[in-house]
Amino acid sequence: MFLLPTLVLLVAPFQGARGGSSETDTTIAVAPGTRLKLENQGGDILIHGWEKNQVRIQASHSRRTRVEIRHSGAVLSLDAEADRGPANMVDYELTVPSWMPLDLGGMYATVTIEGSKAPITVQTLEGDINVKGGAESVKLSTTTGKLVLSGARGRIELNSVSDDIEASDLQGDIHAGTVSGDISLRRVDAKSVEVEAVSGDLIYDGRIVDGGSYSFLTHSGDISVSIPEGANATIATAVASGDVRASFTLPASEHPSRRRQTYRLGNGSASVELETFSGDVRLMRPAEIGEKLDRKVKERRDREEEKGRLKHKIKPDQDEDRDGADVPAGR
Repeated sequence: MFLLPTLVLLVAPFQGARGGSSETDTTIAVAPGTRLKLENQGGDILIHGWEKNQVRIQASHSRRTRVEIRHSGAVLSLDAEADRGPANMVDYELTVPSWMPLDLGGMYATVTIEGSKAPITVQTLEGDINVKGGAESVKLSTTTGKLVLSGARGRIELNSVSDDIEASDLQGDIHAGTVSGDISLRRVDAKSVEVEAVSGDLIYDGRIVDGGSYSFLTHSGDISVSIPEGANATIATAVASGDVRASFTLPASEHPSRRRQTYRLGNGSASVELETFSGDVRLMRPAEIGEKLDRKVKERRDREEEKGRLKHKIKPDQDEDRDGADVPAGR
């Protein structure tokens, strides 16, 4: 049996500007086909893509923690270790070849990736995931955190338990699901799309391809889907408590019932299924749904800015205490 060699590097950190922190900074060469594997128990992961066959590893951590770099066969793995007890939080900033597949995980980790042209897998327990790029296969999953993806190509899977999913400029088959959160997909070119939520609104802005399959299901929330002019689709709606509206003229329903309707557009070759137990279904033209998404993005940014202002706002009594402390008593 042939055993692939394993290279283990224990990178000696240097002390940072703060006495209790250390920094790791090293660069190693990698061959095409090498995959990066990183498990981070706590801390941020920031990854940039470049066109060199090298990986630069920068990490901030406590002095008792060190980063172990293991290069075994076609896998480059990074682990944080400590002399005694578990490793503390580590913040990674990595610059990797754009072709390098990424396999990232963490307990409490915020992950940001940009410039990747390779397969990506990210799974965290708590923390937002923001990815620009990815190809062949992109799988993002978090229990508590928001998912944002743009510019991906290939098979795409997005899952969050308790936050929103936002994706744009995608090509390939898509599956997106959340328990509690909204899902919005924008500028999508896909033949197979499955979107589901227990409690949340669903918005889809993309092509309806002949022979394609598009399924949108939410238990409590509205569904808004863009239907381009000239689309060939059979649209099946099921609404228990709500209504179905279109911004254009729909043909008569082929199988009308109290809760279910079926509309055939053109030759009806694409299948579009829309189902909500408590909510409305909206069929819109692409320009209209684009405006709706723009409003939604603006509302979210306004909320985030307001949240930031409240977080950094100093209470009046704190100002008075500070003013009093600056002036010695009796002056």
